[in-house]
Amino acid sequence: MKRIFLQKKQNKTILELLREQGKYLDAPCSGKGTCGKCCIIIEETRKTDPPKQREKEVFTERELEEGWRLSCMTVPTDDLYVCIPEIRENQIQVQMEFVRNTKMESDVQATTVICENKIEDRAQIGSDGEIKPENMDTEKSVYGIAIDIGTTTLAAELISLTDGICLKTASSVNHQRAYGADVISRIRAAASGDAEKLRESILKDVRNLAETLLAGQDENVLNVSKIVIAGNTTMIHLLLGYSCVGLGAAPFTPVNLAPEDMTWGELNGEYEETRESGDARESGDAKESGVARDGSDAREHGYVRECGHTGINQTTKVQIMPGISAFVGGDITAGMMGCGMRPDKCEMLIDIGTNGEMVLAAGDHFLVSSVAAGPAFEGGNISCGMPGVLGAVCRAVLFGKNNMVTKTIGNKPAIGLCGTGIIDVMYELVRHHIVDTQGILGEPWFEKGFPVVPGKIYFTQEDIRQVQMAKAAICAGLEVLLQKSNISHEQIKKVYVAGGFGMGLDMEKALGIGLLPIGLRGKLTPVGNSALEGAARCLTHSKESSDMQPQEIAAISHEINLADTPEFQELYLKHMQFC
Repeated sequence: MKRIFLQKKQNKTILELLREQGKYLDAPCSGKGTCGKCCIIIEETRKTDPPKQREKEVFTERELEEGWRLSCMTVPTDDLYVCIPEIRENQIQVQMEFVRNTKMESDVQATTVICENKIEDRAQIGSDGEIKPENMDTEKSVYGIAIDIGTTTLAAELISLTDGICLKTASSVNHQRAYGADVISRIRAAASGDAEKLRESILKDVRNLAETLLAGQDENVLNVSKIVIAGNTTMIHLLLGYSCVGLGAAPFTPVNLAPEDMTWGELNGEYEETRESGDARESGDAKESGVARDGSDAREHGYVRECGHTGINQTTKVQIMPGISAFVGGDITAGMMGCGMRPDKCEMLIDIGTNGEMVLAAGDHFLVSSVAAGPAFEGGNISCGMPGVLGAVCRAVLFGKNNMVTKTIGNKPAIGLCGTGIIDVMYELVRHHIVDTQGILGEPWFEKGFPVVPGKIYFTQEDIRQVQMAKAAICAGLEVLLQKSNISHEQIKKVYVAGGFGMGLDMEKALGIGLLPIGLRGKLTPVGNSALEGAARCLTHSKESSDMQPQEIAAISHEINLADTPEFQELYLKHMQFC
């Protein structure tokens, strides 16, 4: 455990005090008291206000006596010491690999378990699935870095631009989780005065990833010439210091969706300038003030010096992938590029997370949309839910009506349910008619919940409601895209299912609970980290390449606003049912 001293401040909770100190504590509900996850131990309980009712629900009387409290609900009445338990989020499994064929058992995969910036060496995997040798002339190498900024985790690759070989991968938890598990929570936090803290947090994560990738490289031959970053619109706004106010309320207007080009120094604030969209830069209208933080000319301070301790030159080019809308960002643009999608292929892309994004190739354009699925598929808003960490239940099968057999990540003792485990449990309860078509949990389990792991992990009625709402939103959104384009399920040739959740998902069980339309059976292809793959392709593509470029993809992508679509509301209610 980490022991931290806190000085009391007027009406500030322990969570707020920890944030001020830059101490990370996972708070998926952003301090609302609903998730019960921001647990800490107080050494002197008399120095705080009494436990709230919610805390009495989360902790036993003995645990409260031992000092266990929810940091978001506890206000110190005096200076005190608190202890933060081991951060399980540092062990979240991160899907690093992009799968290039459908024979899952023969693919080389690198789904890594991270422990605060874990690094992996790996060879490049060709389109034929063969591993290419890593022998290369490092003295002639120029490097690039591809980064995928996810709401929960970050992933990055160090790539040799001379031969396209990926040398190392690194991953990290997104420490903005201290301000909430979903983008809406972070938008609200930014609008409430924490925007700069959120930006500092993500910049630190990005710098740490770069530093991890470059650790041990020979500085005499290392030359990182370009960095490509993909992320959803909110993550990119927070990274660049843009206002998120327009993302938090209708009509949901981003500051900028165009591709951004800057230097590493500019991104990190070492050299400030007024950044405008890519179009403005090309036309020469962008203003470059060249003013450092102290008001002097930044070039006088060694503009070409290394930025921080990452080993990356300040003048290294940074490209931000273009977004499509407020809730369909550059990570989806990158994912489309990574999958090699073209509008005439009659394919779909689905990325299921807190925000479920979906794409349909519709002839001469792409139809895109997104739904607020909520954090249920990442363990959020589920009583026993958690990210994919060691000990999280990831597989479950029910024998009879009493014997739930489970498998955990790392084969560790069960401590909760991750997203794939939640889907498995939900499917088994529906299959055995323990949950009816309306989503009602039968007796004798209605009050306490069904014992997934008796005495330890229970799946409750409220958990079922969270899954119902999330799966109905995803399925209804996909159906609307097909209806709007007059394309049938039968016409769809392939559906790319992106992300770590999609990679571990049992597709038959997802179809069985109505998370995905039954008409897409046999067309679902897990592909892994398509956003990171797209960012990597941006580093290595040539002008002669036949692949569509990010700007082209974004330009022909048209969003359907599901909130204003009557068909979505009808389908949503329909798909709330368990058939």
